[in-house]
Amino acid sequence: METSITTRDGLRLWKETFGSRRDPAVLLVMGGAAPGIVWPDELCRRLAAHGYFVVRYDHRDTGRSDKSPGEYDLSAPASDAAEVITGLGPGATQVVGQSFGGMVAQLLALERRELVRSLVLLSSSPDANGDVRRPPRTGLPGPRRPMRERVARLTQVLVEPVMPFDYAYWVDLVRRVSARGSDPETSGRHLTALDRTPPLTGRLPALDLPTLVVHGEQDSVFPPEHGEELRRVIPRARLWRMAGMGHIFPPYWSSTMCALIVDHLRRSRSDR
Repeated sequence: METSITTRDGLRLWKETFGSRRDPAVLLVMGGAAPGIVWPDELCRRLAAHGYFVVRYDHRDTGRSDKSPGEYDLSAPASDAAEVITGLGPGATQVVGQSFGGMVAQLLALERRELVRSLVLLSSSPDANGDVRRPPRTGLPGPRRPMRERVARLTQVLVEPVMPFDYAYWVDLVRRVSARGSDPETSGRHLTALDRTPPLTGRLPALDLPTLVVHGEQDSVFPPEHGEELRRVIPRARLWRMAGMGHIFPPYWSSTMCALIVDHLRRSRSDR
């Protein structure tokens, strides 16, 4: 079901749900400059089939959500995520964040702890810059050479050449994303938001939440040290390193990702 919410500052955010509202909610927070439909449909359906009410949405400045009037830091998309959750009704929500969305999820949990039951952080970091030429401020390694060089087949670099590349799937996804609207000026604000946000590393030891960190060993954007750092600084974090995975997982791994997420969500119910 596709609907929308309106934020306190008057922006309309597109969202889509899978499953029954009677089930526990799972909020999927996508990476920077990418709309919610980049979350594979199969993953959403599988999570719903396991008894979860799945919500994906478009960040401000992406897809069918409104454009913001100016630049911001991560607190703006974190506030948007909080409003999506409060619009679902009372109670805390399981939050799954990918890349930039993982940093949004971290800040959401730090600022609005009562809204978040547990975290899954996919290919994320506690410290990243939008400008890939600048190293992270805490000393973590910056993007690897293929990402820095912005090669022509960027999507394949993100998936990584060691994985079978489903060309037809990614071409269709790019087509659908473009059809939803693409404005480089506004979507680039997500990169600016990263540059405007101090590292979260020093704050994360206070994050008392069951957390699963999933990180690809071939990640060119956030090398594996970023996932290791999240596991180190978040007290209740577990790390699952994915051999052969790059920054984003291919669609045919949806069953694997679903199994990891569902296992974590079930563990979280008994680890509160």
